[in-house]
Amino acid sequence: MKSTTKIEAVATTYTPFLVGAEDIILTAVTLPGISQGDRIVLSINIGWEKPSRWDMGEIEVFIRQNTSDGPILYWSLESCYLKARTRESITLTGNEQMEHFYLIVRSLHQQAIISGDYFLEGTVFSEEDNSQS
Repeated sequence: MKSTTKIEAVATTYTPFLVGAEDIILTAVTLPGISQGDRIVLSINIGWEKPSRWDMGEIEVFIRQNTSDGPILYWSLESCYLKARTRESITLTGNEQMEHFYLIVRSLHQQAIISGDYFLEGTVFSEEDNSQS
């Protein structure tokens, strides 16, 4: 492993907030020191719940590259009946010396409240590590 960066918010450090139809950047990570062919693993974790006025909650989760409106590397539509924890990891190959990634959420009909811990973590593995696994 060459490096890892994790940016997170613990539930007790912020007031839960409603997710609307506009993109909300939860967090972002910058990963320096990447060489061509390095493996990048991005891990997300989002604690959320449905608002009381809805029977079911719904949230869209994105990871975008380079800028907050850059290419979408990951997209998921999640739902829950009360509370949920969305966890996922994606793997990609590094092409630039430095990469920026953004964890973004939205809920078209305001059917989600961010209420738990959330984070975006990026880990860079050298090309040599990739050939041994």
